[in-house]
Amino acid sequence: MDKNGIQRYFEKIQLLTNQVVLDQNDLLLTISSCMVNTVQQHKRIFLFGTGHSHMMVEEGFYRAGGLTAVVPIFSAALMLHENPIMSGKLERTPGLAAPLLEFHQPQPGEMIFVYSNSGVNQLPVEMALLAKEKGLTVIAVLSKKYAAKAPTNAIGKKLYEVADFVIDNGGEPGDALISLKEQPWQVAPSSTVVNAIIWNALVAETALQLEKTMDEEVPVLASLNMPGAAEHNEKLFLSWKDVNPYLGYGD
Repeated sequence: MDKNGIQRYFEKIQLLTNQVVLDQNDLLLTISSCMVNTVQQHKRIFLFGTGHSHMMVEEGFYRAGGLTAVVPIFSAALMLHENPIMSGKLERTPGLAAPLLEFHQPQPGEMIFVYSNSGVNQLPVEMALLAKEKGLTVIAVLSKKYAAKAPTNAIGKKLYEVADFVIDNGGEPGDALISLKEQPWQVAPSSTVVNAIIWNALVAETALQLEKTMDEEVPVLASLNMPGAAEHNEKLFLSWKDVNPYLGYGD
């Protein structure tokens, strides 16, 4: 009996996740060590992505169970809720990385995760190059198979060629996993699911390592629906709002 779409997708995601995490365990441990050092120095971990990749910025920021050191680099024009066609054009437009990054006055020793599944769009590559110039450690999260097949940009570089560390999410060119019989295009993308697993695995390891080395509580946000969470979070906000403006109250 043929497996239905639910079963086929779930099995492919399981296999892909196992492959991505287990094959890159040493790399992920190295990156989490960088994250530990960044948090210990009271510095920031920036997240950036355009189009659907911006969802990883949302996943990492102001999240129950997430790190207060995470700072999003947001622009509504690069998301999809206002004008997806314009967003697609802007992520291929040169010159936009500088105002987005410089707004946050990044400092040497900080980190940035740049999400771009194809790894070829102009803006993510430009962001990675600029961040390196400013002394940030750059982590690219992409599909190497997709990047190998996609055409390059005006810069002439792909994201995996300019980052300090490259995490491969193992996705297929075009992202989707399930083939259709009557047309060449596939359905059911993998990047969001796998990228979220990678990110939260890194957060878990970072927090566990911080717990071993910090004299104070690990700076992890709690769900406001848990007893004592509001007081815990407010304490963290006061401690971190000097470097993470999104945690302040406007004072």
